[in-house]
Amino acid sequence: MKIRRSGNSNVVALPHDLEQLGYAPGVSVLVDALPDGELRIIPATHLRELICETGRRVIAENREALDILAEHDRGAGSAVAQAQ
Repeated sequence: MKIRRSGNSNVVALPHDLEQLGYAPGVSVLVDALPDGELRIIPATHLRELICETGRRVIAENREALDILAEHDRGAGSAVAQAQ
């Protein structure tokens, strides 16, 4: 594959066999530049799923801290209610 110029844009043509993976003509995609300079192309329809997966992973990795913060919020809320 090569990068080609089309007007003021650079274009990469994808092989037809990638259509079965969701990369069909007219599909919106997100292009993410990774720190190592590589590009990641994600069909926009998969974006919600990716965000949810990332959220679940972050919650799982930080469960203890989130539980502490939730408990603190419950305690702070009741103290505010008592002060009124």
